[in-house]
Order: sequence, then C-alpha cells, then structure tokens
Amino acid sequence: MKRHHSIDFVFVLLLLSLFIMGSLALISIGSRVYSSTVDTLEQNYTQHTILDYIQQKVRQNLSVHQIEIQTYDHQPVLCIHEIYQDVPYTTYIYHDKQALKELLIEDDQSFDKNRGETIMEVDDVSFDISQNILTITVENNQEKYHADIALIGGLS
Repeated sequence: MKRHHSIDFVFVLLLLSLFIMGSLALISIGSRVYSSTVDTLEQNYTQHTILDYIQQKVRQNLSVHQIEIQTYDHQPVLCIHEIYQDVPYTTYIYHDKQALKELLIEDDQSFDKNRGETIMEVDDVSFDISQNILTITVENNQEKYHADIALIGGLS
C-alpha cells in the first residue's frame, strides 16, 4: 500500500504555479516591448513617408519658378505648377483636419481645401521657402522632422 505525501503534492503544485506566473510575467513584458516597438516604427514610417512623398513631388519640378508657398485660411500650402499637354495645372499639398492632403486642378479653377484627397494622417505639416531652399516640417506625436530641398534657378 502506497502512502501519499501531501508535501510532495504541494511542492509540485507550488513549482507549477511559479512556472505559470513566470511565464505570464515574461509574456506580459514581451507584449509591452513589442507594442512599444510597433508604435515607434509606425510613427517613423508615417513621418518619413510623408517627407519622402513631398520630396518626390517637389523633385519632379525643382525649378524655383514652379514651386511656391501660398497661404489659405492661415495655413501654408505648397503649390507645384506644371504643364500637361499645354494646359497649366497646380498641385496643392497642404495640411487639413489632421491629414496631409493633395489637390491637382487646372489653373483656371479655384483652390478648395475640401476637394483634396487625404494622403496620410499627421498632426501638422508646414512649408517655408528661403533663399531657394524649401523646408518641409512634419510633426506627429510631438516629434518634428525636417527636410530641405534646394530649388533650381532664380531668386525666391
């Protein structure tokens, strides 16, 4: 006849519960680290994507005569003037309602910020031209990123 020792059972149960608690603590820490990493990567992706997008648009038309900053509703708007099949167009890139927006219209049409297409959500985007240098500033989640692009020709 075998005798069961309750101390053996309690020891195994205690050891199992310590293992389970340690595993849960490790999973919890790992999920917080992963979540933080994903948030940081997403934030960097958003800011760099916006900067890259605007830089690519500007590089297609680097002339100082094709790029200008206008102000609508106290907001800076990047205007890129182009000609397609002998028709003048302007691409407006601007920040509205927590998003970067873009509107391409013929020059004889008036700018309406409500018609623009949302490119990406972002806290703020601003533009400035000084001495033929276009400065783009993107702010998202209380972090700012800048990009400078030299424009070709003339004096701004």
